[in-house]
Amino acid sequence: MKSSALNLGPAAPALHGPRRVPVAWRALLARRETALLGVIVLVVTAVSLGAHGGFWTRVNLDGLMVTCAITAVPAAGMTLVILTGGIDASIGSMLGLVSAIGGLLFVAGWPVAAVVPVFLLAGAALGWINGLIILCGRVPPIVCTLGTLSIFRMGVFLMMGSEWITALPPGLTRFFVADHLGPLPGAAVIALVIMAALAAFLRVHRTGRRLFAIGNNEEAARLVGIPVRRLRWMTYTILGACVGLGALMRLGQSPIVQTTTGSGFELGVIAAVVLGGTELSGGRGGMFGTFLGTLVVGLVGDAIVLMHIQPFWSGVVLGSIILASVGLNEGRRARQVVS
Repeated sequence: MKSSALNLGPAAPALHGPRRVPVAWRALLARRETALLGVIVLVVTAVSLGAHGGFWTRVNLDGLMVTCAITAVPAAGMTLVILTGGIDASIGSMLGLVSAIGGLLFVAGWPVAAVVPVFLLAGAALGWINGLIILCGRVPPIVCTLGTLSIFRMGVFLMMGSEWITALPPGLTRFFVADHLGPLPGAAVIALVIMAALAAFLRVHRTGRRLFAIGNNEEAARLVGIPVRRLRWMTYTILGACVGLGALMRLGQSPIVQTTTGSGFELGVIAAVVLGGTELSGGRGGMFGTFLGTLVVGLVGDAIVLMHIQPFWSGVVLGSIILASVGLNEGRRARQVVS
């Protein structure tokens, strides 16, 4: 006997419960980079409203891009160091010492073409010294670089005394700040090129991929034949060269060298790196996240100036960013271990 059940056609869609987001979109929304883009939009919107149009002036945008570039170049080098499980807290004093060396050479009459390589070589040499102490002296990175932070700063005082260096060539300002390639100042173009090159190095080159392996498990990396000591030493040297370039770019933005030049600079750089998702324990991170973190740090500083907030709040905000970013990274790591 045939069934007498009525054929009512396809079942109607359920009318209860939230509509499920596709897996690909959920993964995209959960990414740190997506959250950072949202933060950038919110900060830009808030500053645009609070500064009454001052944010979108050409002078402010150029200044913001140059400031971000000065942070981005050392932050790119710091990303390599932190990926291997290291850190360098001395880069502020390093920037001050390199600026003093280069500034004194300018005062002595050296041509710009001869002094520019000195900035890079002096920075690389100071980074190489940090690597030497850490890897050959077996000193923990944070202990070593806190020590060299004081030593490099003392070097600035010994070289300059109480004098300021102001006789700097105007060509630095013209090249890094005034000259543009399209809408971008020269400093911003250089920073983008360096970050793109290091991003490709991490993604494509075998040595770049080995840095992740070192950060994830240094002993396992050593057992499979990766030259751990040599590669970690390399990252500190690259970071030093990046700081040297950052010092040169900073003299283009602010053509003066003081004994306090670079003080606190390390805070903004480390904040940009960890905010971008590079974990202080090493093994996880990337250059695009560092780029976005640099934008956030630069926007925070710009907002404080445009909205006439006391400058000391910049340090409070950057310190809070570091604490919050490290907390988020550790929370994510704990969830991964549990799952």
